[in-house]
Amino acid sequence: MDGVFRRAVLKPVERENDILVAIRDVCMKMENVNVRFEMEKDSDLIEACIYEMESLRARYRYLLRVAKQQGLKAGGHPLIAEKGEKVK
Repeated sequence: MDGVFRRAVLKPVERENDILVAIRDVCMKMENVNVRFEMEKDSDLIEACIYEMESLRARYRYLLRVAKQQGLKAGGHPLIAEKGEKVK
């Protein structure tokens, strides 16, 4: 199982369409984690949501950087603020 997971994680995003799909996927996951975070009562699970959100934010920033390098445009996610912007 570890080998399968490693290959899935390390597989590079190649086509432009794949990048846009990956960005949408990360955005949906961030919304899901945010809902879980808002509903969670257990402190350990709240902490897990925080770490998961930080991980997804890092992935989102990476995908946006790759998309920008390829000249693609994607709208920002409301949970991610650009430098100097405030999150609503």
